[in-house]
Amino acid sequence: MDAFYERHKDNIRFNYRCFDRILLHATIQPFQQEQRAVGFFWTYRQIYPVSRQVLRDIATQYHNWARNRSQKWGVPIQARSRGTA
Repeated sequence: MDAFYERHKDNIRFNYRCFDRILLHATIQPFQQEQRAVGFFWTYRQIYPVSRQVLRDIATQYHNWARNRSQKWGVPIQARSRGTA
């Protein structure tokens, strides 16, 4: 078992395999290159330059979406445990 699964296994209700690798390699890694992140925001949101406020607004939109979905589906959002990243 890998560390991600061991840490979150009580909150995972599906079969889990290599999820952390998929996330890190497919999603986060490309955004570590500035030009790719800028290109993403221009291509998909027509935003240039990308400011902190733009990122805050996107995070707020996602937070609201997640909260609304959890309420609609009757799935509680778990609070982050102390000592977790």
